[in-house]
Amino acid sequence: MAENDTGEKTEDPTDRRRNEAREKGNIAKSTDLNAAGMMLATAGVLYFFAVSLSHDMKNLMEATLTSPVWLRVDTAVIMERVQAIIKQFLQGSALTMLILFIAAVILNIVQVGFMMTPDVLQIKWERLNPIEGAKRIVSIRGLVKLGVSLGKITLLVLIAVWFSYLVFPNFLALMGAPPETIMRDIFNSSIELGILLALALIILGGLDFAFQKWKHEKDLMMSKQEVREEMKSMDGDPLIRQRRREAHRKLALSQELSQVATSDVVITNPTHISIAIKYDPEKMPAPVVVAKGAGEIALQIRKIANEHGIPIIERKPLARQMYRDVKAGEEIPFELYEVFVEIMAYVYNLTGKTMPDAR
Repeated sequence: MAENDTGEKTEDPTDRRRNEAREKGNIAKSTDLNAAGMMLATAGVLYFFAVSLSHDMKNLMEATLTSPVWLRVDTAVIMERVQAIIKQFLQGSALTMLILFIAAVILNIVQVGFMMTPDVLQIKWERLNPIEGAKRIVSIRGLVKLGVSLGKITLLVLIAVWFSYLVFPNFLALMGAPPETIMRDIFNSSIELGILLALALIILGGLDFAFQKWKHEKDLMMSKQEVREEMKSMDGDPLIRQRRREAHRKLALSQELSQVATSDVVITNPTHISIAIKYDPEKMPAPVVVAKGAGEIALQIRKIANEHGIPIIERKPLARQMYRDVKAGEEIPFELYEVFVEIMAYVYNLTGKTMPDAR
């Protein structure tokens, strides 16, 4: 697939790419779902607070339109009137505005989760360029987006016109009715229309969110080269990783070889494998392999053993078995105890030492 390495985006986005996009505010989100939620929240506010809202609106209109027979017009009087009107407005609308604000926050958190995107708040002067703005509007993508938006608005207007046509005879019958009855029917009709429009927006928003999710994933797709570059940036260059592993291996090997000088015997193959074993009956429950190696490492182990006068015993099957089954720092298997006792008896006889009593 040579064409996949030339920039074709065929790979799923990595977690790092998703996180970077989210930090920049690039997320899958449907404004229609938010609009539907806000419309339902508004309908709920009207349903539960219709009476108090009507009363507050009446008080606000009275405070705004009524005035004494004579009024001295100066700065102090005007400011006093304005403050009274603002106070009346806030008393009637503060709770409603708070509920709608909380609803807006909850709707955004439900859809995209809690996120802070400072990049979105930064001023991007290229967006203020009228030429670039015009290019975005007249582009194919911009025209399609405009057409979809106009289609949504047209559908909502048709629903509103159809609903108004159905309830219009009811409003005609309210002529001469008390103001409370008229306001109640207006609020009830507004609630029904809000719910109807919200249901339509939920359907449109669901389709829009599915499309936005698909488009978001497609925009985040990566080429094979991008994936490789990201892996390099996260884990380092493969050559550097190989050198790091080699350095760690050499360090571990040097630590192993330093333990050879403290061993009691070295078992060999005789030239390809070397196993250095240490046993202290006072401190160890069983003999321990302190170092092992093949090839060049086996030669190094034998060289260190010769320098420190450590006996080297040739046992081909035993050396191969311990090299295969026992790691450096591990005790030898129980089934090899008898063989090891024989070897140590030979070593002590060879060196003239007294065989210690094993536990």
